[in-house]
Amino acid sequence: MMIAGLLVLLTMCAGSFVFYKKPYVKSGPSEAGSVTVIIPARNEAHNLPHLLTSLKQQDLPHQCLVIDDGSTDETAAIARQLGATVLTPPKRTDWQGKSAACYFGAEHAQSDYLLFLDADVILNHSQSLRNLLTCYNGGLMTVQPYHITKKPYEELSVWFNILTVVGQNSFSAVSGSTPAAFGPVVLTSSAHYFETGGHYGARGQLIEGFGLAAQFAQHQLPVTALLGKGTISFRMYSHFQAMTKGWAKHFASGAAATKPWIMLLIILWMLGSLLSLSLLILSPQPFSIMMYILYSMHFYILSRRVGRFSLVTALFSSLAFIYFLYVFTQSFIHTFIFKKVEWKGRNLKL
Repeated sequence: MMIAGLLVLLTMCAGSFVFYKKPYVKSGPSEAGSVTVIIPARNEAHNLPHLLTSLKQQDLPHQCLVIDDGSTDETAAIARQLGATVLTPPKRTDWQGKSAACYFGAEHAQSDYLLFLDADVILNHSQSLRNLLTCYNGGLMTVQPYHITKKPYEELSVWFNILTVVGQNSFSAVSGSTPAAFGPVVLTSSAHYFETGGHYGARGQLIEGFGLAAQFAQHQLPVTALLGKGTISFRMYSHFQAMTKGWAKHFASGAAATKPWIMLLIILWMLGSLLSLSLLILSPQPFSIMMYILYSMHFYILSRRVGRFSLVTALFSSLAFIYFLYVFTQSFIHTFIFKKVEWKGRNLKL
């Protein structure tokens, strides 16, 4: 029993290590210069009112472009009603989707900085946009929004949100570390964007953030990844089926791009949820109960860095782990065996 307890502590150490030095967006004086917010949107009528309303409340002047990527709902009409400029990219067969919409928007922006936002993102307060510019230090800056959960099934996303964050590595020309980037919030200067090729250079990537980061790294420009808690948030999926399909779309690709030693630590930490539960079931004694509660509290503290996940979810993290294994298996099959995934009515070949 003592050995099992030590193993649980070891898995907690692994979790703490992979979360080490994951910085947040900070407040402060912003850099002088104009900024264009570019929002690629395909059937986002349900999300745009929240994002565009939060943008209208910002204390920093900005241009807002909504790129209507073949929507069949009221995306364009709602965007115009809320004051955004709506652009429709030309139809093309060689390149389509989010990265194409983003690049089209960048071509029509007239500003010093470009901020790409997913439609399900919300700026939390009036200085959020200013704070993002405060943290920008050249190259590519990406932010993972804080995940707001509303329904119980959304809590099953906890492991995906955690792994999305801990699997990223910032890049500098000095360290030469392997870069990666979050996709929902991307900030760069117009000069650096077009110097690197921007989303055009990432057009062959399923996860455009990875492609962008690689482009900037090749040009010896820094790639910085931050956490958005307190500044910017999102509610990712409003239906269970959409949540499962959304995570399965790209997660195996993201895991394959993670450094092996980081992935090993992540797997070790994840196994701790099953180990602590097994210890409790097989030997329900005070020591086992203590270790189970200790792991759960440790998991709860770390999970709250990336999203609004409850203590109940932490106590049953093993159930979320089982859901993770199910979705990851689906993602692996579609990504590496069939080499094709379906998303928003489009078949994406890998």
